[in-house]
Amino acid sequence: MTMSHTPGTAPAQNKTDHGQCKHGPRIGGIAVRFTAGGYVLAALAAMVAALTLPSAAPGWQPATYVTAAAAVAVLLTASLAGHELAHGLAARRHGVQVSEISIGFAGGRWHGRSDLPGPRAAAQVAVAGPVASFILAAVSAGVAAALSASGVGRLVMLVFAATATLNALYGGLSLLPGPGSDGGRVIRAVVWARTGNPARASLVAARTGQATGVVLAGAGLGAILLGYLAGIGVAFIGFLIMVTSRSEARQMLTRAALSGLRVRDILLPHDPAAAEVQAWLTVQSFVDGQVADGSRARATAFPLRDFEGRPAGLVTMTQLAAVPADRRAEVRLSDAGTHVSNLVTTTADELLTSLLERMAARPSSPAGLFTIGHALVLAPDGTLAGVITPADIARASQLGSLRHNVARS
Repeated sequence: MTMSHTPGTAPAQNKTDHGQCKHGPRIGGIAVRFTAGGYVLAALAAMVAALTLPSAAPGWQPATYVTAAAAVAVLLTASLAGHELAHGLAARRHGVQVSEISIGFAGGRWHGRSDLPGPRAAAQVAVAGPVASFILAAVSAGVAAALSASGVGRLVMLVFAATATLNALYGGLSLLPGPGSDGGRVIRAVVWARTGNPARASLVAARTGQATGVVLAGAGLGAILLGYLAGIGVAFIGFLIMVTSRSEARQMLTRAALSGLRVRDILLPHDPAAAEVQAWLTVQSFVDGQVADGSRARATAFPLRDFEGRPAGLVTMTQLAAVPADRRAEVRLSDAGTHVSNLVTTTADELLTSLLERMAARPSSPAGLFTIGHALVLAPDGTLAGVITPADIARASQLGSLRHNVARS
């Protein structure tokens, strides 16, 4: 499903931000990038077309079927790109900077700031993609009908008929209320317009996605009981939507609890983890020192500094424990930890809600998976001011819930 992605807006941004990607063609000033999943999707579409077209339109040479299958794959990926470009161009009309769109296995997403100026703008951007898909479906269906009426071979007609069907399905599915879907964003815009509260609107949209997941899961299970194996896929999709929507609802509640708080509000003034560790130390020497240092006994993440005193990265207890005992004397902390280029950095002035959005982005490097939920807090001169950990966020969320009386589901 189509989703928007928000790069960091803090002065110190994550260096792995998708917005810095310079690969792929540019359409209307927006870069178009195909991920590995996008290529897999195109290959899968071509394979399915190659297997089905010979029986639907017999009598052609094998090379012709291969060409037709490739055309289906190209038209499919171009249609997905058109869907996302429509979102991006609509967002630009409302002053939002859109850096790129990316096409993956599950569809596409546009990358840019998602803080649209109001519910009307949010609704217009949300429906732009499905409208584009339905227009492409209508155009493809018209071309298929014209080809059929003109007596052109059935194979060519089927290529455009398949494109029309895929666009119609994608446009319709994107309107289903769900996490990050166009339908979910439309519901958010409607509730936002009625209540004037974007946070409340996001929570309602997430809970509507939960209901959608329950309905789909129930329909799939019913189909299975009736003997239709296709119900397995429907039930799986419903379960996935239900789980992810529930997770999104919890995130909305967390953001509501953290509303108005900045990084400095949860940064401990005498955080022992803020004392940087030399990145060139071996794991064994650090562990020996850590055991002897009582002030670090409760720390679970340790910032690293290079020879010049600059932040070099972060190493967690999980990463240290992953180093085999017989290699701890030779593996350095810089090799065991996560490099600063794969970490989220922030400042004391950034809003926690903004920081959470940036930390929710998928790391571009496997090393970043071990430090999800962590952020280095930098002072104005670039030196380290502290570390934000998942435990800090959880504690602030709990305190915020008590302060704002936020109801947990």
